Amino acid sequence: MPVFAFELDTIDFIYDSGATSSFITPSGLKFTHFWMVGALTSCSSSKKGTIIRIADPTGVITLHMKYQSNGMNVDPSDLDPPLFLSITGYGEKNPDQNEKLIRWTIETSRIVTRQERDLWILSAADTLTKRLQETNTAIQTGNGTKSIQSALSHYHVRQEYLKKIAELTKKALEVIKEPGPAVEPAELILSIIKEYSGPKGINTDDIYRYTRKAGLSDEQVKETIHSLVAEDEVYQPSPGYIKLL
Repeated sequence: MPVFAFELDTIDFIYDSGATSSFITPSGLKFTHFWMVGALTSCSSSKKGTIIRIADPTGVITLHMKYQSNGMNVDPSDLDPPLFLSITGYGEKNPDQNEKLIRWTIETSRIVTRQERDLWILSAADTLTKRLQETNTAIQTGNGTKSIQSALSHYHVRQEYLKKIAELTKKALEVIKEPGPAVEPAELILSIIKEYSGPKGINTDDIYRYTRKAGLSDEQVKETIHSLVAEDEVYQPSPGYIKLL
């Protein structure tokens, strides 16, 4: 379920129903897992894992990436701003009483393009707008889903608050720009090789590190490098290195 950063940051309603904890947002969304896409603003390591901060047009949220987590498509060493990340995650009660009640933990992550970020904004805004309409109806009529009624009671939501959320949603949509030209893999890889090569050329691991930031998959990059070698654009002076001809 797509959830904007500002909603994650305002949640303090944990709905326990056995082994799995659910969370209810002020707009009445009940969820166990969330999906968000945003710009990486910082990344730091600790004994417990990696802590990153992700910004979307509505706010910034702190997320925890545990060591040896399954489903991680991004190595922490690749998390060098600026880049866009698509993340799925879940919440858990924070054991540290000096911090916020809920700690948001990353389950899967991958580097994406601005266009993918924009599509996520459209999806998140659409689902939130529909939820605001349902919540507004519940305020007016007293009828609504159980999660919406719970949110109204817990957060003391009023129509003025719904208007503020609607304004935030509108501003989020305003950051979407007309799509630029598509990334041409061969041109990008050649420019990376030209800019970052040393006397031995450039290590293929470094090529992958730069192309991931552009949202290209490793498989696509591998195939493109093979094509460039076959077309005599580049060659391999030694195992693991690529150099322009």
